[in-house]
Amino acid sequence: MTDQDALRTTFSFAPPVNDAAAWHLQLDDLAAKITEAFPGASTSLGGDLGPRSADALSFEVPLGDGVWLEGLATTPYPEIGSVMVMQASAAEAAQFAAWLRDSIVPSPYLVHFTSELALNNGDDAYWVLPPHGSVDEIAQTLQQHIDSTDRL
Repeated sequence: MTDQDALRTTFSFAPPVNDAAAWHLQLDDLAAKITEAFPGASTSLGGDLGPRSADALSFEVPLGDGVWLEGLATTPYPEIGSVMVMQASAAEAAQFAAWLRDSIVPSPYLVHFTSELALNNGDDAYWVLPPHGSVDEIAQTLQQHIDSTDRL
């Protein structure tokens, strides 16, 4: 199966539930780091998404070979937030997740994730991103998540 044929879902990356401010997420800082790390990326700051007012950052990053990844980061409270990548395969999401883990999050042990697929299937558990390892190892973990939640 090619990545083009892979199951796509929206992945949500967040700090541990019991330490929601662990990332100290600042959207303007995230925007600057995205455009620095992904040449050609675009970012747009906004707000008032969802039922509660929240600051938001939408972004698009090039992954190579003409593939773009769309995402959204929100902070409903100061320094508390999450980052989503929309309709991505596990391999595509892994590229961004590795960068997020290694460049944004203060400790590699602080990246938890879930997906729209899991939530739609009634699974609200968060998985932990591997704190070390390659993009391929992260992609394997994301794919295991998809495979297990797709069977629910």
